[in-house]
Amino acid sequence: VASVTAQSLAEKNSYADWISAMKQAPRGPFNRIRWFCADGEILPPKPHACLPHGGGVQHGEWTDQVKQLRTNGYYVANILAGIDVHAFLQSPNAKTILNQILIEQFLIQLDDGWIWRKARFYRGALQEEGERDGARRLLTGLLAEPEWLSRNFIALRTGANLLRHGTETLSASQVRERSSELANLDPGFKPLRNKIHVLPEAEDADRVRDYARGLGHAADARYTELADLIDRLYADHQVEEQLLRLASGNPMIVKLARTGSARLQAAGTPQARFAASADLLAEIRRLISEPISPSLRLAMLDVSLALEASHFTAATELRGLMDSAPRRQQLDWLHSAVQASYGTGLISQRQREALDESMARLDGSRIDLHTYQTELNYLSLVTDWSQRQLDFSFGASMRHLADIEPKAGLFIHSQLRASALLFFAQVLDGLLQDANQLAGVRKELFSAEIGSGLRGLNPGLAQGILHTSGIEQDHTPDPRGIYLLSETRSQLFPVAGILTAGAGNRLSHVQLLARNLGIPNVAVDKALIPRLREADGKQVQLAVSASGSVRLVESDNIPSRAVKLEVLIHPDLEKLNLDRQKFLTLSELKADDSGRVVGPKAAKLARLQQQLPEAVADGLVIPFGVFRHLLDQPFEDSGRSVFEWMKSEYRRLAALPAGSRKQNEGIESFRGQLHEWIIHADPGDGFRKELGRAMRRVFGPDGSYGVFVRSDTNVEDLPGFTGAGLNLTVPNVVGFEQVQTAISQVWASPFTARAFAWRQARMDQPEHVYPAILLMRSVPVDKSGVMVTQDIDNGDRRWLSVAVNEGVGGAVDGQASESLRIGLDTGEIRFMAQATATHRRIIEASGGIRKLPVSGTDRVLSEREIEQLVGLAQRLEQRLPATLDDTGLPVAADIEFGFLHGELKLFQIRPFLESRRARTSQTLIDLDAGIKDLHLVRVGLGLPPGGEL
Repeated sequence: VASVTAQSLAEKNSYADWISAMKQAPRGPFNRIRWFCADGEILPPKPHACLPHGGGVQHGEWTDQVKQLRTNGYYVANILAGIDVHAFLQSPNAKTILNQILIEQFLIQLDDGWIWRKARFYRGALQEEGERDGARRLLTGLLAEPEWLSRNFIALRTGANLLRHGTETLSASQVRERSSELANLDPGFKPLRNKIHVLPEAEDADRVRDYARGLGHAADARYTELADLIDRLYADHQVEEQLLRLASGNPMIVKLARTGSARLQAAGTPQARFAASADLLAEIRRLISEPISPSLRLAMLDVSLALEASHFTAATELRGLMDSAPRRQQLDWLHSAVQASYGTGLISQRQREALDESMARLDGSRIDLHTYQTELNYLSLVTDWSQRQLDFSFGASMRHLADIEPKAGLFIHSQLRASALLFFAQVLDGLLQDANQLAGVRKELFSAEIGSGLRGLNPGLAQGILHTSGIEQDHTPDPRGIYLLSETRSQLFPVAGILTAGAGNRLSHVQLLARNLGIPNVAVDKALIPRLREADGKQVQLAVSASGSVRLVESDNIPSRAVKLEVLIHPDLEKLNLDRQKFLTLSELKADDSGRVVGPKAAKLARLQQQLPEAVADGLVIPFGVFRHLLDQPFEDSGRSVFEWMKSEYRRLAALPAGSRKQNEGIESFRGQLHEWIIHADPGDGFRKELGRAMRRVFGPDGSYGVFVRSDTNVEDLPGFTGAGLNLTVPNVVGFEQVQTAISQVWASPFTARAFAWRQARMDQPEHVYPAILLMRSVPVDKSGVMVTQDIDNGDRRWLSVAVNEGVGGAVDGQASESLRIGLDTGEIRFMAQATATHRRIIEASGGIRKLPVSGTDRVLSEREIEQLVGLAQRLEQRLPATLDDTGLPVAADIEFGFLHGELKLFQIRPFLESRRARTSQTLIDLDAGIKDLHLVRVGLGLPPGGEL
């Protein structure tokens, strides 16, 4: 694997060098001009060369490097003239190619022509008229396909914006990209570029001209072009006339055109124009799926882009009123920005409806502070939703191109910052700051109080070095470091604190583990990341309280001290029965077998199977004693058994200076030896014969089924330690030989570097780790996920927290999941996030897992499936004994489930454990010292933020 990775990296570096060279090459991505004829002939450039061949187009011919790049999935140097739209739509890579075409257009605007920089002056390389015609045919072809009008709407709209197709459009993103281009060429322009990006306004055009005059004769004409673009952006867009031109035979479109134009003409204030343009954007998106012609749909997209520019300029005027505008008025602005975000494709109809419901709870002249703060926090989800929507549409293509052109990685951020969400975030930040101040909740970033952008996910306290470059694939992080991650990672090594760009999936294994161990985790808005990068490498303190207060500050003035780990893992040696080596079925297990002969996973599933036999698949368990017997074999030529060698090594390593390089290197060497020995150990012929007999008895003839091979140790799901996701599960193994191999891998998995790092430092008797093996029949579920029987945000046991995806293994590995809160007694559903994972995993009959694209629907769980989850939670509460934490108090259950043809299936149940240290830390208690009783405080919506209650 390492050699393949190295080769892949070398190829990407070569490709990046090719891209850099093309930017400076006189012919860019071309080597010569040719005619490309309809019958496939390629001819030299002479007049009418393709006439005998059914016609054709003339343009540059790709170099061999471009051809190789495209063969490897890097679709650069795209030419639209003469495009075969039908063939394009039939291509399985159509979405990927379109995305890369659009990102390339972004790069051309951002980076002075990008690889076309010099080719723009290569005569005959491109025909502008042919490119416009090809773009128009491509867009109308896409707009004729119903599936492109729903989940791919934002890609269509972005295409209408970035591809010249006969109608000139202008957007705020073009202004941003031109200003970034100038800042890259002229570092002195960066402060003005930052102003244009963060607080844009019409006067920026004069500022650009003044800056250019200061350069004298050295001024580039591009400064004037940027100033003219800004003038055009804030000019009267005559949207009313464009709307009237939409009038067609369709009565709904005629009504939209006439009433929309009249409303815009009557909008005499920025507030009225802001609201009118937002409503029209939403209405256009709704109507664009009506049975109308593709050309009319394209015209509607062009009007939508002009409306967005009008909306943006109205927002600029409203920004100056934010300090004095009443809360009620600012809430109205948020509502209009939500409509505009829906109209521009940043959120779905389902998300829009959920936001409308939230804002309806903010109605009235006075509301309680609890409602005010709760609903504003809910509205703050919009930024993450939009980020996830853009990532669903463009993320994979953007990251792929960023391998060879890092500037491609700016694409999604640029789309967000030039959207209606810029003003939305500014207004919401002010209102959240108002609510937090009234409530006593603090959000502090390097001594600056902020309203939004920091959202506590897991409470905890950490002090360490801040790392904002993330964690490389082959790099083990500093366990005392605080890391900024681009997304939730399923294979994260131990760290002291986590900052996640976006909330990610809060019920993934790594999030549950972090919560259990008191590792603070904060969702960070991407707009704050530049400020975090300024503190890269500095010592910081990250504090997240149970009430949601967040403080991230430099900690040079705080006495540096290592945080002492709680010893969380105490193997119950008196309970262990390592003599029991007979294989057991789930039906043969008893509750008190947990921690005695098998782990809690198998024992709890056995109880579930007794209560819900139709929901739990057949299972076979290999007890602890089989693994312990394996360790009685001799270790190499040491004259000792593996277990004796292991105990002596633990003692030797514990005697070395704690945390020293010698100790760390010794631990890693020992761990690696032990892991390799277990992988290759032979359990013997007797083991194989009994395994074969037991599998035939429980599952049937070999090859007729698959099993998930799962670890089930004596040191997981304990009162103080969950161990979620640390050990290996090998999915859907088919065939006796393959199952044997998987068993050895799972036996060894507690001793992989990651599992060992999380667990061993928290054990007081580290040699007593015994994995049992659970073989569970594969179930080809349609959807799967995780349910916790409480609201994970506030601990309310009257609510369920659910995360789910299409396919198997949903939610546990950090996928972007559908997230819901479900009222246990009321059945009320609160929508928290839409599933935006691009692929689902399905079970193959021959073994293993295959990835397929998701269906793209807005909803994963049906109403009937939600009812089954509620029924399960109620049944568990009534019939199963409560799980207790290390203080003897009952805790919620963490359940892995799936649905097959609408019927509930269950795969695991464990305690949902939270850190006691995070609940009792005096620092975190002090952080919440000013929290008020939110239900007793009334907020006057007729007053501006900061006004009296």
